[in-house]
Amino acid sequence: MFTFILYIVLAIIFGYFATQNTDPVSVTLMGATLSQIPLYLILGVTLLVGLAFSWFISLFDTLAATMKIQGKEHVIKDSKATINDLEKKIARLEVENARLTGEIKGTTKSL
Repeated sequence: MFTFILYIVLAIIFGYFATQNTDPVSVTLMGATLSQIPLYLILGVTLLVGLAFSWFISLFDTLAATMKIQGKEHVIKDSKATINDLEKKIARLEVENARLTGEIKGTTKSL
């Protein structure tokens, strides 16, 4: 919701700026001169190009974070499997320990 309100405020500011700066200007871009272009149009296009670049960079950051999270999920899955195996081994050893303790107690009672 905050982002939406921020967009509305920025749109109002840009709209006010556009109504105040309607004078045509000339722009030279790579040797070509474009004339009679409203100033607000140049600033709007520049803003959109900047937003496109920032979105593109953000897309790469998101992709890298997703890959990192997937790697950590794989490590967690492997760790859970190891924990499960160790718990099974502990259960087997406890049974064996109980069996051996019972045998030792059984032999000492007969003495």
